[in-house]
Amino acid sequence: DIGCNMVRCWGGNVYESDEFFYFCDANGIMVWQDFSMACAVYPEDDAFERKMEEEAVFQIKRLRNHASLVLWAGDNEGDMAYYSWNGYARNPNKNRLTRQVLDHAVEMHDYSRPYLASSPYISQPAYESGGFSPERHLWGPRDYFKGSFYRDTFCHFASETGYHGFPSPDSLRRFLREPEKIFREDGIPTDEYLVHCASPETDKNAPYGYRINLSWDQVVTLFGRAEEDLADFIRQSQISQAEAFKYFIEKFRIGKWKRTGIIWWNLIDGWPQVSDAVVDYYYVKKLAYHYIKRSQEPVCLMFDEPREGCIRLVGVNDEVNGAELVYRVAKIDGSRGREETVMSGRAHLPGGSSTELAGLPVGEEEKVFYLIEWERNGKQYKNHYFTNILQISYRDYLGALTACGMDAFEGF
Repeated sequence: DIGCNMVRCWGGNVYESDEFFYFCDANGIMVWQDFSMACAVYPEDDAFERKMEEEAVFQIKRLRNHASLVLWAGDNEGDMAYYSWNGYARNPNKNRLTRQVLDHAVEMHDYSRPYLASSPYISQPAYESGGFSPERHLWGPRDYFKGSFYRDTFCHFASETGYHGFPSPDSLRRFLREPEKIFREDGIPTDEYLVHCASPETDKNAPYGYRINLSWDQVVTLFGRAEEDLADFIRQSQISQAEAFKYFIEKFRIGKWKRTGIIWWNLIDGWPQVSDAVVDYYYVKKLAYHYIKRSQEPVCLMFDEPREGCIRLVGVNDEVNGAELVYRVAKIDGSRGREETVMSGRAHLPGGSSTELAGLPVGEEEKVFYLIEWERNGKQYKNHYFTNILQISYRDYLGALTACGMDAFEGF
């Protein structure tokens, strides 16, 4: 429903059931399959290697006849752990598990499929140069989602990236006694929130204890201040998350074919928490779900980031055949609920392409909500773009969202 065509079964996961793969086969969903190692340096003694080989051969033989399976990966972030997580650089290309044992198992039992030693993969040339290969996990500081880390990334395929958003008030009340009380007097998140931010412990220095403060700071970055009312704050948080996912996805789609794919983290929560998921544990969709669905339309119009005082309207067509459409761009005044058409036309988008359609001058400090609408084969579509989206007015943004019929908040 959301327009995804690939899922990644990462190394911290279990191997999925046969039913899962039959479903993906039948519905055209590609599967990237990690072997079950994640975020650590694993033993390389003979006994462990034999166990890993036995496990790999069993899973390869079980899954290799599924059309949905498109790639094997040795592990999740094992190269990164090998390279730097123990305080000094080691060459991950000397890891016998991923460079020899698993590579040989795939070569012997499923040689038609590609094998990636680790994700992200640090090749020998990348290790020698101190850089990364073109496939990468875009986490970084998780500050402003259009900050330099995300804006200037050189990677061609992002196999992980995400951004936090609070669940709805109704969902929070199902697992927290006092959802309105996010922080204690000393600024530390309450025990309830600390337990429900992916690290089920109350120590603020626990591995994921920073996530509540991070989610709060992301709201302050975008809007200048966090609203006091819980429902308004959560709307702010969901807007922040939605705009971030939208930017990541559209950046990669506009860059087609230099950029070739993005797997964002993640669709749905495995337990009640504040997280990157766009559907919470109770199956309530966050605003990001709807933004992503629009941004992932196979034929989609979107604006690129400003360059030389202009934003470019780009049409992306991921289908094989060309697409004909009629489009319109309108400036939305969120405070007054008015709109003004600023661009319109017809377009042909060749199959498998990213095509620049037109340019629109914008001021350096301009903060404007643009509605993008198009019609194709008798069906209406829409998207949006907000210029200079930093320190913006929450009320004006919400007004523009409502005027465009995009205020799809659930569980409020």
